[in-house]
Amino acid sequence: MAPARGGFCPLLLLLLLGLWVAEDPVSARPGNMTPAQWFKTQHVQPSPQGCNAAMRKINKFSKRCKDLNTFLHESFSNVATACQTPNTACKNRENNCHRSQKPVSLTECKLTSRRYPDCKYKEKKRVTSYIVACNPPKKGDSGKFKLVPVHLDKVL
Repeated sequence: MAPARGGFCPLLLLLLLGLWVAEDPVSARPGNMTPAQWFKTQHVQPSPQGCNAAMRKINKFSKRCKDLNTFLHESFSNVATACQTPNTACKNRENNCHRSQKPVSLTECKLTSRRYPDCKYKEKKRVTSYIVACNPPKKGDSGKFKLVPVHLDKVL
């Protein structure tokens, strides 16, 4: 007796396609960077730059235009001090998030033209607090911190 095939294969294909699309390659971390190094690349910018130039460096990793990104105008060390504040729930309900102790200068970059590699962004400067997810450092990270920022969870 032959196994029934009607309807199963297209459903499985649709499920697998959904899982593939759910993985966001634009924010995927390059394999040669730790999560903290990738966080620093994407979000730490002590000296403000224009969004178009700053995002060009990030977009080269994925070969696509990232829709939205926020740059914190602080040193990595200053951002890492947020990891020492009390834990709070993240958007994904994990409990490894921490709120900055004070508002900081930041720039939000929002994509306006999706023509890679010449992606265009509108920038919005703000002074506000933020929430970061923090984890223990990996091999290759500075041993200076017990916890390091790995994800910008929210700008308040």
